[in-house]
Amino acid sequence: MGQWVITVAGVAVLSVLCDIILPEGQTRKYVKTVFGVVVTLIIVLPLVNLVNDRFTFEYDPVTETAVQQQYLDNVDSRQKYNAEKNIVVILRANDIEVSDVQVSKDSVSVRLGGAPSVETEQKVRAVIRAYLPDSKIEITWT
Repeated sequence: MGQWVITVAGVAVLSVLCDIILPEGQTRKYVKTVFGVVVTLIIVLPLVNLVNDRFTFEYDPVTETAVQQQYLDNVDSRQKYNAEKNIVVILRANDIEVSDVQVSKDSVSVRLGGAPSVETEQKVRAVIRAYLPDSKIEITWT
């Protein structure tokens, strides 16, 4: 801080000396402008350093990877939830009694109520294949 005060005072004294020595005219006006800009920069520089010290922007690849993985896990979880919910809604819209639907990466498990029938099983398989075409389908009856 003391060094900064000495620098500002030195530039101010140098500015006053140039103001006394330089003759009237265009040159004097330009020199005053240059010294004004220099004094302004010297005064503002510690504020810029203070802001830079307070806000450090460091990249940590481990943290970045963890954040990305957490995001991907959240997306997977939401997709699974939405798929389960939508399959239940579609099956119920087709008058199929659904107890539970579980979706995993490569399979769908559906628990149905009521009496087992080939027609109901075919409808369930058709709905799931339309929604998740590559999934293995497991149907159980309660």
